[in-house]
Amino acid sequence: MFDITKNLPETKPEAPIPQSSGPEGCALVYQSHECQVLVEELFTFEGWQTPNSVNHNKADSHFYAGQESNLIIFELNHSTDVVADARGIASKLPTHKGVIIIGQEDAISTLRALKEMGFYYVFWPINKHEFAEFVMHVDKDLRRHEGVSKERRAKRVAVVGSKGGIGTSFIATELSAKMASQGVDTILVDHQYNDSNIDVLLGLTDHMSRSIDELSVPLHELDLEGALSYLTKVDDDLRLLSLQGGSSQEDILNYNQTVCDLLSRNTNFIVEDFSGSIDFPIDCNLLIDNYDVVVIVSEPSISAIRKAKSLIAQLDAVRSAKRCRTRIITIANHHRPESSFVIPKADIAKFLGSSVDLDIDYSKAMSHLQVDGKRVYKHDRHIGHAVDQLSRLVNGQSIDNKSWLQRLGWR
Repeated sequence: MFDITKNLPETKPEAPIPQSSGPEGCALVYQSHECQVLVEELFTFEGWQTPNSVNHNKADSHFYAGQESNLIIFELNHSTDVVADARGIASKLPTHKGVIIIGQEDAISTLRALKEMGFYYVFWPINKHEFAEFVMHVDKDLRRHEGVSKERRAKRVAVVGSKGGIGTSFIATELSAKMASQGVDTILVDHQYNDSNIDVLLGLTDHMSRSIDELSVPLHELDLEGALSYLTKVDDDLRLLSLQGGSSQEDILNYNQTVCDLLSRNTNFIVEDFSGSIDFPIDCNLLIDNYDVVVIVSEPSISAIRKAKSLIAQLDAVRSAKRCRTRIITIANHHRPESSFVIPKADIAKFLGSSVDLDIDYSKAMSHLQVDGKRVYKHDRHIGHAVDQLSRLVNGQSIDNKSWLQRLGWR
C-alpha cells in the first residue's frame, strides 16, 4: 500500500518563544548595605541583570530618568513615615516606570496609601525566594500594563484666573519652570488658543503654536507618539503644549484634553494655564473630574474677588457632590502697587468669603525681567519665595500660611 507520509517532508517542531521570568534590569535606591546586598544577590542568583544601585543621598530625577529599565526599587527602611517619604519622591519618579517600596511599617493603611500612589510595597525583612516571586509578579504587571502601576499618572494642575490681565499665565509659567528646575518633568499647557503670549513669558524666540486642522490626526487615532509631537522643548525638564487652529474653542479644548490624557504616562506634572482671558467658559465639572489641584488666581479688586468667590463656591459644590479629592488653592496676586487696589490685603479674605492661601507681592522689576527672557523667581526674592511656597502647596506640603489646611478638601 502506498504510504503518503513517506513522501511528506520532515518538519521540526517550532522552538518555543522564550518567556522572560524576570525584569531585564532594575534601578535600586538603597539606604542600608543589608538591603543592597540582598537585592543584588537575588538578581545574580536568578540570572537577571545586575541592578544599577545608588545610595538614596545621590539619587535624583536625572538618575531615575536615565534608567533604561522599567523597574525601580526604593528602600525606606530608615524612614519614620513611609507614606510621607514616598509622596516626597513620587514627583521625581517617571510615571511610566514601576516602583517597589521596601519598608518596615506593617500597617494596612501604609499599603493602601502606597497603592493609591501606584507603588508596590514589600514589608522588610523578606527572604529571597518570596522577593523573587514578588519581583516577577510586578514585572508581569508592567509588561501587560496591569496592576498597581497603571494608576500612576501625572498630577494635573489647573491655574485658573478669575478675570483677564491679573497674572494667571505668569504664575503658571513660573510654577512650571520652578518645578522643572527641581528635576521634576513638567509639561505646561497653554489654553489661550488665539494671540497667546506664553512664548514671551517663557523667553522663547521664534515660537509658533502647533496648528491642528482637518489634516490633524483624528481623536480616535491619536496615540502617545502623536501627542509627543505637539510638544515644544523649553528646558531639560520643561515642555510646552500650545495648540491653535480654525476649529471651535470647544473642539480644541477637547483635543487638548485627549493629548494631556495620553501624555499623563510620560511626565510627572501637567500645569495648565486657564487665564481669565480665554475665549470659552470654565466648566467646574471638567476641573473637578480631571484635575488634582485647582489654583484660583485673583487680584484685590471688587470684580476679581467676586468672580473668584463665585468660582470657589461652584467648585466646592461640585467637589462635595461628587466626593472628589481635588484640592483648591487660592492666590491673591498683587501685580500692581498696593495703592492701585481698593481692597486692602488684610480684608481680602473677608470679601472672598474664605482664606487666602498665598499672597504674591508686587514686583517692580518683573516687567523688565520678563522682557529680558529671565525667570522672575530666580531674580526677585519675594517672587521666588512665593513661587517656592506655591510649589510646596501643589505637592501637598505645608507652608508658613496655616490657612491652607482649611482647603485640603477630602485629602
